[in-house]
Order: sequence, then C-alpha cells, then structure tokens
Amino acid sequence: MRPGSTILIAGSSHGVGRALAEHYANAGHTVFGLSRGESDLVHDQYRHIRADVTKEDTLKAAFAQIADAGPLHVLIYSTAVASPGFALLIRTSNAEEMLRTNLFGAFLVSRHALRLMKRSGFGRLIYFSSIAVPLGSAGSVVYGASKAGLEQLAFSLSHEFARDNITFNTVGISTYASSMLDLLSEKAQNEARASLVKSDAVQLDELVGTINFFASDAARQITGQSIYFGGVR
Repeated sequence: MRPGSTILIAGSSHGVGRALAEHYANAGHTVFGLSRGESDLVHDQYRHIRADVTKEDTLKAAFAQIADAGPLHVLIYSTAVASPGFALLIRTSNAEEMLRTNLFGAFLVSRHALRLMKRSGFGRLIYFSSIAVPLGSAGSVVYGASKAGLEQLAFSLSHEFARDNITFNTVGISTYASSMLDLLSEKAQNEARASLVKSDAVQLDELVGTINFFASDAARQITGQSIYFGGVR
C-alpha cells in the first residue's frame, strides 16, 4: 500500500469492513466508508458516506464527494449479504438481494471508482469473495453464485483495463466474524473446515497483509486473480 493512499471501503459500517476502515485510518490513510447505515467509527482520517451500492443515484452523490478529495487509489469491496438456504427453500427476495448487493452493487461501485482511477492513472480494486465458491457446499447456491460472479467481474475487468495501471483481484475468506460460514450450523461449519488445509479463522493482520500486497506497486502485474484463505483441498 502506498503511503497516504485514499481508500474507499464499501461495507464499512460493520464486520471486516469496519475493522479495515479503522486499521487504515490509524495507519494514516484517507479512508472513505460506504454503507446504507451509519458508522460508529470516529476518526480524523475517516469519512463515512451513506449510500446504497445498488442505487445509482446515491452512488453518484457519494462519488462526487470522493472526487472532491482528490485521486482515489484503492477500492475494497466488502459489502455482502449472506442468506444461506437450499435452492428449493430460499426466499426469492433473499436470493435477489444477494445477487444485487454482492454482484450488481460491486459492478456499479467499480464503474464509478474506475472513472476516478483512470484520471490519475493508478488504481487497485480488491473484492472479497468466499471459499463458498470452490467448496460449492449445499445451502450456498445463490451466495456462492454471487461470489463466483464477483470473481468473473474482476477477471473480465482486468482484461478491459489491461493497458492501465489498474488491477482487479479477489480475496476468498474462509471464516471471519462476518463471513457466511459463521451463519451456518455447527455441523455445516465443521464440514466446511474439514475441506480446508488450514481451518483457523482469518485474522485481521493476515487480511491486511494480503490487501497491502495487492494494492502495492510490487503487484502491478498481478490482476484478475483469486486467492483463498484456508488452502481449499
């Protein structure tokens, strides 16, 4: 991560997004947070913007504020809705919400961020995927599909912007406080962990290390890639 970067974290009001917002603000970066609700984070380096990632009008207003602050260097998309359910039992409304937030929202936020990054000639877009993609476990059909779509989004964008100093990568989280696996039953969690080489919960410093690498100049040729915590078997 370049010193003094401007970072936008979508999904910053709780969970891993909230933890990352505080970490990067404490590290001296300028951090913008984006979520539908308020944030309890108060910091001189942090500015919270209420916006719905699935609503174009609210995003336009949000990015107008971000643009006034100068170049945007890094986007971390941690916004996600997880409603585990089997294909024949999950509510249609829950399925639609996951697809709109986890995938369509990422597309809209990325498009706005890319317009700013193109101007400055630098950008790092980092998305949070999930081990639900390679595991393909029962009960994660829609959630896993939304995250698989997110990985494809990053991969396709990496081709569209191959000539720019802009990269797109995804980080597949195993277990974390706000992850999908924590919403599953103990039996389902044990089955998922049994499919991992490393089954310990992901710590914040591990996640930060991965993000910092993807956001660094050393990773300028790494794009369209997905890395998973846990070492999927």
